[in-house]
Amino acid sequence: MLLLGPLLGSFVALLATWCTAGSRARRRAGVALGVAALLPPWLIPAHAALFRAVCALVAFTNVMRVVDLAEVDWPLLRRVLHVISVVDSRRLVRRAPRFDARAALALVGWVALAAVALEAVARAPRSGEGHWFARWLAGVVAVYAAVSALYRFLRLLYAALGFDTPPLHQAPVRARSVQELWGERWARPISDWLGATFFRPWARRRRPLVGVLLAFAVSAAFHAYAIWVGLGFFAGAAMAAWTFAYFVAQALVMALEQRLGVRRWPRVAGHVWTVAWMLALAPMFIEPILRLL
Repeated sequence: MLLLGPLLGSFVALLATWCTAGSRARRRAGVALGVAALLPPWLIPAHAALFRAVCALVAFTNVMRVVDLAEVDWPLLRRVLHVISVVDSRRLVRRAPRFDARAALALVGWVALAAVALEAVARAPRSGEGHWFARWLAGVVAVYAAVSALYRFLRLLYAALGFDTPPLHQAPVRARSVQELWGERWARPISDWLGATFFRPWARRRRPLVGVLLAFAVSAAFHAYAIWVGLGFFAGAAMAAWTFAYFVAQALVMALEQRLGVRRWPRVAGHVWTVAWMLALAPMFIEPILRLL
């Protein structure tokens, strides 16, 4: 029963891959079928919360790839490889298969840091303000380290298959505004996909704000859906809403930055502004993830 959801989801995603070709009507039907791949993770037993959440993320990634197929004309095998690739296959660089020692070493380091941070979460004071401060601060480190470890693992895997993956981040610590952090430095593979799929098409229609809002809505849904599935239909609804609200808050901060001209501030002031907002809003993102654990 544990594998029924992932297997059914994979079947639906591959069926959508086959369908998303040919006429415009057939491509739209394929995308609609791809969206249906979001449902099978609900079939996974509720006690496997983290596994359910991971499968939901994979399903959402499959949907992203199926959406790509609606705009291209590729052979079936090329489409299948694109949909099952965690990293956008269009951004992979072909190289001779190899063992990426640097990625392996980084993987070990990030895994160790994530383990230490999770232990700190477990040892946080049981009550009082110190509980939440220690829990959320250690949670920020744990989540960042876990994501970095996962991407290093993917880099190691793709290198063995003969591909280079794009960098995950572009020195996020150097961001001088929240807009710069999200738009230019954080999670570049996902940001580039959101930009190409939503922002730039609407910008060409002279409605860039619509593109920004759609990109943030999809990013919020990507994260919130995983939390919702992982924690359960009713129990997870509040935490999913909290996750979604985190991204709404980020959009509001960026709108405020436009009014204040933050990107024209002195470098130190911009860094302080960015770090302060990210730490202040972090509990809205971190707490739901910690509850999955």
